[in-house]
Amino acid sequence: MKLLTAVAGLTLLSGCANPFLENYSGARFPATDHAVIMMTHPEGQTPIGRSEFIATQMLGDREAIDAAKEVGANAVVWSKDYLNSTTDLTTRVQPVTSNTTTTIVGDVNAQVTTTQTDYQYIPETRTNHWWRYEAAFYRQPN
Repeated sequence: MKLLTAVAGLTLLSGCANPFLENYSGARFPATDHAVIMMTHPEGQTPIGRSEFIATQMLGDREAIDAAKEVGANAVVWSKDYLNSTTDLTTRVQPVTSNTTTTIVGDVNAQVTTTQTDYQYIPETRTNHWWRYEAAFYRQPN
């Protein structure tokens, strides 16, 4: 039971993970309260860190800003480029339950219901769209 709870907890946490942070490399400073998105790198500043990854998730400004705040950056410049799509054939398992009722007549009249569960395998196709994300994080000098 403890193992099942731990696995469920990790699954929940991994669904909320920020790939900008998971793939961050560079210096970390105390978290900031405010960060902005910039279109080009701030003049005269060098990045404190970078993040680069490929994902099928659609990410946006919110995830980039959250990552910037956590690593102590005041600004982030990020981009995404579409790479391609892949289509995979998968199988979904669906339980199929059937009930059979048998009536027994004799000295004792009885009715017996038997339940049987089988599984049906349903083929499905899944298309993933792949994106390359890059981000540079900047911090104002003190």
